[in-house]
Formats: sequence, structure tokens, C-alpha cells
Amino acid sequence: MKVLAMDIGAGTVDILLYDDEKKSLENCIKLVLPSPSEVFAEKVREATCLNKDLCVKGDIIGGGAFAHALKEHIEVGFRVFMTEYSAYSVRNDLAEVEELGIKLVKDGLEGFKGETLMVREINIEELKGFLAVFGEDLSDVDYVAIAVQDHGVFPKGVSNRRSRIEKLNQLLVRNPKPEAFAFMEDEIPQHFLRMKSAAQASRRQLPSGRVLLMDTSPDAILGCLMDPIVEKMDPILAVNLGNGHTMSAIISSGEILAVMEHHTRLLNPQKIEKLLINFANGEISDEEVFNENGHGLFFLSEPPGYNNIKKVVVTGPNRNMLARTNLPVHFAAPAGDVMMTGPIGLVEAVKRKLERNSRA
Repeated sequence: MKVLAMDIGAGTVDILLYDDEKKSLENCIKLVLPSPSEVFAEKVREATCLNKDLCVKGDIIGGGAFAHALKEHIEVGFRVFMTEYSAYSVRNDLAEVEELGIKLVKDGLEGFKGETLMVREINIEELKGFLAVFGEDLSDVDYVAIAVQDHGVFPKGVSNRRSRIEKLNQLLVRNPKPEAFAFMEDEIPQHFLRMKSAAQASRRQLPSGRVLLMDTSPDAILGCLMDPIVEKMDPILAVNLGNGHTMSAIISSGEILAVMEHHTRLLNPQKIEKLLINFANGEISDEEVFNENGHGLFFLSEPPGYNNIKKVVVTGPNRNMLARTNLPVHFAAPAGDVMMTGPIGLVEAVKRKLERNSRA
């Protein structure tokens, strides 16, 4: 099986071209590139330096640095126009996009004199050209597995933080395994606009490859489980310290018992150490995390207690925060590479979906 796995985070996109028929995992192609959000943020900043208005077209991409650069562009006095579809990159509520000063247009602007920016999150065509130099072909890829963080469109008046944690809970109630967060193209819920955009972009560029979408935090959690040191440990506390979000999950016998999600920028070593211990002991509430401007938490069953946790397994670009705590942490390195935790999780999600479908 050949899988093109792409984990698109706030800072980087981590890529693994997995091919278990021709190569060992260690010899598979791996790439770590700047995220689309960072790339397009730089293009916005270039337009600012050139004193140009912007017209943005294209797909839905992660906001983050890109959205921040657009807001700065407006603040210094330049105009930003966006097609309605691409505007979902900034907010999932178009009324909120307009409140930021962005003008929504249908298909662009005729005779526009400023800079036109075509945003893309999935760039398989460019990847094809690059890998062809090294004799690698993508035409025989069986699956394109993509991870993006998608809060989803939430009801008017409902916090996006509250909506996200509730939807995570609903998925795990139906299936408490990490792969519950993975969707084949025809399974993606309607409210996940960014996931749907990524799936459509993949189909346009590589029609032969089936598409799987997953959230970036759960795919990293699943990747942690693929670390050989972790595989026989039970229960574990897995933590993904991303650039935007920090997700923690208590896992036993392959099932998720509890999930907590916070914003990484609000954490420090002392705070996260206390949070994780209280989480494992069941001594912190959803409301407490939410009131701290985190997303919240939920328990699907009785937490095991911190003293019973066999391993605290950590991944993510901010994982070193936990190195400055008293917790006995293990940095996950599936396939010997900390940057491949997400892509390895995506490949495992594909395998588990195939196995489940074959039993159905």
C-alpha cells in the first residue's frame, strides 16, 4: 500500500510517502516544509511592503499566521477582498470576516490593480514535480491522508471552543478509538469546511488516490501509540503540544478514556504539569479549562489516577515545555523521527479504517 500522508500544522507541513511494498519505513521519503499559512502570510506581508491592496481567491486554508497578516494589512490602511469560499480561512462565520474589514466578493474583481493571491493548502502538483527529480512517482498512490485542524462551523452564539470539544466528545462516544477522528472523503461531516476543501483539492490533483482526512491533534496522539516503547504501556497519557492547541488523552487498551484540550500559548511548564496530574486524577472540570480560555475536557470513563499512568508520551513542536517539568516524559519518535508522529498516525488511521471496513 502506498500512502501520501500530509500533516498540515500551524508552523510546518510534515509529509511521509509511505510505501510498504517497496521500502522499509526508514527509507520512505520524508519532508518537513513551511505550512501554507506561513507561506501565504509572507506573501501578504510582501504586498504590504509594496503598498498594494489584496484580492484573495482559492481554497480554504488554515488561518493562523495568514489571518494575522491579513488583519495587519488592513490595519495599516490597505484593502483586502476575498472570495466567500477562501474567506472561511479567516473565520467560519463570514459575518465575523466582514467585521474585520475584509470585503467579500463572488469571483474576484474585474480590473483590480492590486495583488491577487491564489491560496492553496494541498499542493500535490508541486510535490509531483519535485519528487519526479528523484525518480518518485505519485500516480500509483492508493491513499492521500491529510490532517488539518478544523473547528467546524458552529451555531451562531455558541463558542467555537465549546463547539469543538462537544463534537470531539460525540465522535468518541460512538467509537472511543483514536481513528474515530479520521474520515474517508464521503464521511466528512458537513460542518468541517476545511477538511472538505482539502479533500476536494486532493481529488482535483490526484483523482486516483482515495482521500482520508483527520484532525491534526488526534493524528499525533495516534502516532504516539506507534512508538515501540509505548506500544506495550497501559494506561498512557499522550500529549500533543502543538503551536496552537495542546491536546491530552488518557488511553487504555487502545481506547480513549478522556480528552483535554487547551491553547498552548496559555501554558507554561508549571501550569501544564499541574493540569496533566489533575486531569489524570479526575480533579479538574471542563468548566475550569474553558474558563481559562481552553477548549475543555471530558471523561468517557473513570480516570485511572496519575500514579497508575505507565507513561507520559509527548509530541508536537512545543514538546520541550514538558522537559522542564518533573513529569517522567517520553518523547514519541515513531520510525525514529519526532517530526513524523502525525504522518505515522495518518498511515495507521488508513490501516485501521481498511481493517474495520473489511470486517463490516
